[in-house]
Amino acid sequence: MNRIAAKVAVIIPVWNDAEALDCTLSQFQALDSAVLAQLEVIVADGASQDETLAVLGSFVGIVSHLDSQQDDGVYDAMNRGVSNVSAPWIWVMGAGDIPTEEGLKRALDILTYAESDAAHAFAVGSDGEPEPGVPHTWIPDWGNGMHWRNTMHHQGLIVPSSWLKSHPFSSAYRVLGDYAWCLDRLKSGQTVHCHSELMVAKVSSGGLSRTFTPALYLEEWRVKMGRVPLPTLLAHLVWLPAKWAFKLCSRTLSM
Repeated sequence: MNRIAAKVAVIIPVWNDAEALDCTLSQFQALDSAVLAQLEVIVADGASQDETLAVLGSFVGIVSHLDSQQDDGVYDAMNRGVSNVSAPWIWVMGAGDIPTEEGLKRALDILTYAESDAAHAFAVGSDGEPEPGVPHTWIPDWGNGMHWRNTMHHQGLIVPSSWLKSHPFSSAYRVLGDYAWCLDRLKSGQTVHCHSELMVAKVSSGGLSRTFTPALYLEEWRVKMGRVPLPTLLAHLVWLPAKWAFKLCSRTLSM
């Protein structure tokens, strides 16, 4: 078998977050040149009014495509990024997220020989101290445990481009559109190989998915309607309030 270098499109949605974007692109720029050569970096900006475009001007050497326009939220931005992908694989990061070079090198080696009909999931770490009740490392788990909580994080998930081109993220969700997308792929029987021993990214604290407000758990309920078995959905009438209470208690105890 001839060795063909894997090519991964890295989609980075951003809106008015120049400092975080600068951090992320700086870390990509610092990667070994052989690793960076296998990446197609695409930034989808929601018409930022801060210094985001000025920051991007400093990274013209590594950003393959920039799309800056008004959008309908982060998942609309991600979908715009997908529309500009030419690489066979897609990895969605975020402003403030950083790649881990050794894990990424090994992930690229895996993708070089991987079949094109399955995705690959890797561990994601916390860059600094996470919020109370949030783990330091997220381990991927593709299975029925997804019906209870999101065990797949987009910073650790590299999927065939065809998956997102044929099934884009739903912009009907503000925070959990990637979770809904994963549940749809699980329900349709698609395969994801988990590599829990490899960490490909670290994420900073904060972010919409870690605000732990009632709105977040109401959105989780909407995401799971029609996507998880009915008995499990009914159990969520207790499970979701219990999760919210746990996060609130963890935050209170940490003060």
